[in-house]
Amino acid sequence: MKKLLFVLFAGSLALGASAQTVPTKKEASKNARTDVKNLKEERKERNTAIAHGKMKTAKKEQKEIKTIRKDLNANKKILKNKGVARPVDKAKDQVNGKG
Repeated sequence: MKKLLFVLFAGSLALGASAQTVPTKKEASKNARTDVKNLKEERKERNTAIAHGKMKTAKKEQKEIKTIRKDLNANKKILKNKGVARPVDKAKDQVNGKG
């Protein structure tokens, strides 16, 4: 019985460890570009809501901006570990058509 529980526990640990794969450099940079696009759109929507005096909507947009920035910073960390210099600036340049 103990051996069976040990095997099941070890198997669950192995599955959990394999499920946490780090994305490749190409995938992470693509994610960074989409995060930058989404961030730009959300900021535009938030600013429009503020201009029209819709503070509840603006607050919801700000929460969405915060989650997008968390995702962007996670991608930034991954890309920095892979050796990319200034990953967020490069993604912004690619989105804006400068790079």
